[in-house]
Amino acid sequence: MAKSRRAVVLVTEGVAPALLNDFIDRGWLPGFAELFRTGARGDLASHIVPYEPPGLLTAFSGAPSADHGWFSYWTVHEPDHTPKPNTSDQLRVKLFWSRPEFCNKHLSIINLFGTHPPVPVPGELISYPMTQTLRACYPDNLLATLHKVGLPYSHDVSVWFKARARQEFVPQVIEADRRRAAMALHFYDNGSDAVVVNLTGIDRFSHLYWQELEEGSRVPLADSAILAAYRCADDLIRALLHRMDDRTTLIAFSEIGFGPLRNYVCVNEIMASAGMLTWKRPGMEVDWKRTVAAESVQGSSGININLAGRYQDGTVTAGEYDAVRSNAAKYLADAINPHTGLRLFKAVMPRENVYPGVGQDHAPDLILFPEDERYLPRGDPRWSLHVKRELQSGWHRNGSYWAAVGADVRPGRRDHVASLSEILPAIELALGMSVSSDHRAIFVDNPQPVS
Repeated sequence: MAKSRRAVVLVTEGVAPALLNDFIDRGWLPGFAELFRTGARGDLASHIVPYEPPGLLTAFSGAPSADHGWFSYWTVHEPDHTPKPNTSDQLRVKLFWSRPEFCNKHLSIINLFGTHPPVPVPGELISYPMTQTLRACYPDNLLATLHKVGLPYSHDVSVWFKARARQEFVPQVIEADRRRAAMALHFYDNGSDAVVVNLTGIDRFSHLYWQELEEGSRVPLADSAILAAYRCADDLIRALLHRMDDRTTLIAFSEIGFGPLRNYVCVNEIMASAGMLTWKRPGMEVDWKRTVAAESVQGSSGININLAGRYQDGTVTAGEYDAVRSNAAKYLADAINPHTGLRLFKAVMPRENVYPGVGQDHAPDLILFPEDERYLPRGDPRWSLHVKRELQSGWHRNGSYWAAVGADVRPGRRDHVASLSEILPAIELALGMSVSSDHRAIFVDNPQPVS
């Protein structure tokens, strides 16, 4: 009887390809170097607006954001204008571990957004909660059981939301990733058909410590917090490469890239200058009863029109909607970046032009594309202030990497830029299943010689 095929999927959230290659060239990441040398690799496009939730939902459902309708960690349209964390019971598409074709597989899912509250899976799941909770896993006793065998778990979101000093924050985030890695190896060693684990340390440190990479930094590159997170991911890759048998495929990728950030721009101030927004508390709280357009929640890079019927304090009728949105778009198209004196946005587009699909009503009414990605919309004040955005020196970029190695993966660099919709077909192929979509798998097609 043939042994079943297995897969390990490692999300190294926030990898900047140029930085990754530089660290490899310096000899600091032997695991990544071996993965690239022995497997397939290529470039991976991010979500239209590079952000974790819409990108990961597409990767693990195969559905574009125009269909799954998630554009941030938080909802875009709430009747009271207060964005709330997206939760698993709001999903409009099935993530692969909840689909019937995977019910005969043993799946181990660790730290992926969209999994909280946890739902039953054929195996085990450790969720990604956005709030304090005692219910973060399936089965309910999973974390307690793992703790008893020397595998404690910690989640870094509670750390992320607090402005901790570097010497305290960095070890805690690294320890959270190390614990996730240890659990991934535990589940693999215990025979899981597919292990999916998300390491978030690279993203966390790239947000807060990008300045350590820049000219004039007093922190040597070898001591940077960002390198420490890359090395943590590298340790897991090395451990997996040394454990893998000939029926296992390892797939690694990041749904976002990263680059420098100089400042956030409060687009609500621009709306106020246009007479479209009135403050209750300047910069902090919007007077919705006297506002027609305002910033959407962070990460969605958009503007919401204060539509009556959608919002309890809506001021724009359905008949006025098109004209108000058009006026807002024209004003924003001419907006000047207050930090540079140059144009702020290269494009301001209606959502239906960006997200044509059944989920577009969950997107902001206008989508903003910055002219200079170092200067970004701040987002709805409630959450942008809560998560300490003013402390950040790095932000997401469109484009990262993917890599895969396994018995049926031809080594070599692929010449096409892969989409996030190609991740799920790759998992299905790695498990010896039929591909459920029209998308090709990332590691199929057009290999180039290993360089």
